[in-house]
Amino acid sequence: MPEPSKILHRQLCIAADIWERIATDDGPADRFLANFFYQFRKKLGARDRRLLAEITYAALRHRTFLQLWAKRFESDRDPLLFVLLAAAAESIITPEDFLREIARFGGEAQSARLYSHLKDRILPANIQCKSPAEELAFKYSFPVWLVERWGKLFTAAELPIILDSLNQRPPLSIRVNPVKMTRDELLAQLREKKFTVAPAPKSPLGILFESRVALFQTEEFMRGLFEVMDEGSQLAGLAVQAKPGELIWDVCAGGGGKALLMAGMMQNKGRIIATDIRMYKLKDLKKRASRAGIFNIFPADLNRMDEIKSVREGFDKILVDAPCSGTGTLRRNPDAKWKLSPEALEFHHKDQVAIVESALPRLKPGGSLFYVTCSLDPMENEESLKEILAKHPELTPVSDGPFKDGFFRLWPHKDNTDGFFVAALKKSS
Repeated sequence: MPEPSKILHRQLCIAADIWERIATDDGPADRFLANFFYQFRKKLGARDRRLLAEITYAALRHRTFLQLWAKRFESDRDPLLFVLLAAAAESIITPEDFLREIARFGGEAQSARLYSHLKDRILPANIQCKSPAEELAFKYSFPVWLVERWGKLFTAAELPIILDSLNQRPPLSIRVNPVKMTRDELLAQLREKKFTVAPAPKSPLGILFESRVALFQTEEFMRGLFEVMDEGSQLAGLAVQAKPGELIWDVCAGGGGKALLMAGMMQNKGRIIATDIRMYKLKDLKKRASRAGIFNIFPADLNRMDEIKSVREGFDKILVDAPCSGTGTLRRNPDAKWKLSPEALEFHHKDQVAIVESALPRLKPGGSLFYVTCSLDPMENEESLKEILAKHPELTPVSDGPFKDGFFRLWPHKDNTDGFFVAALKKSS
């Protein structure tokens, strides 16, 4: 049996290999890791995969901060050094293991305080920042332009809290499938199997796990008793208040998480038309619906909507879960912040308004349209909503229930969910 120190060093070397590869890959980090783990599934056990994923995401979250510390070493471009610093930044390895491994690189290796500096996000002493925004960008590893932009939107006291919250690991959250089981029943079943779980504080369908679990391998998942879903996403789907017998259009359905939630609330009565420009996503939705025992979701081709008779009569409700920057989901997609640009925000804003306008003619008089993003930026949220209302006087903001002034927000630092913007608009009859 190899010594634990040798096992750890081997794992760090694999993490370094992943980091070197992922730096030149344009796709999402989660997809890269999934493909990598599948390719080496016979060599990497569950513990290996968990550790490698944790180190990779730590490196993505704290990239700029870690780069500044790496420059203190002669081997500053060594991927093994980088992942070692990342593992220390989130206390993935112990101080003792860190000191043993860092000794290979010299320089700062003599400082026993380096581990705590990394963990506490203390910048190297020689760093000269040009502005408070740049200092925050270095400390929390965000593009400087984005910190400068958000500095105009949030208070000086709130901005570092928001940035820090987006670097935290999100809680592991699932949504019970109400077609098959109640939340209390699923909680009891999971506790019988020694999982440490608790009801989500905001979503009546949500359950939170205290630690990371291989959920997709559980019997409960195989039987379709739950879906993995952020609590904020659950609240966004619940805001539609889908009722049995309604005809609903999920315009940008993607993998179908919200469509499945709405179908469950409808108890399979009524119909949900699910569309997406990425048709391959709808194939995943069919599999998920089958596992969940859902049969009132109908994936459709956007270009052939008029061939569906019920569609020609108009929808009771339309959900536009609009494409956006995804800044509200940076806790689980930290690589996305390095792919953002001011031009992308402007593009999303125009695209969002266009999607809503293309969907509106299919909404019945008296029907409701729900506009959702997982963005924190007003350009994709309030500004898009403002433009939609200005162009369409037939729409009136809904102001009852969770909606105030026609919308509500969820924040990672306040609600411990992904960031969401949810607006409800009613079409005049």
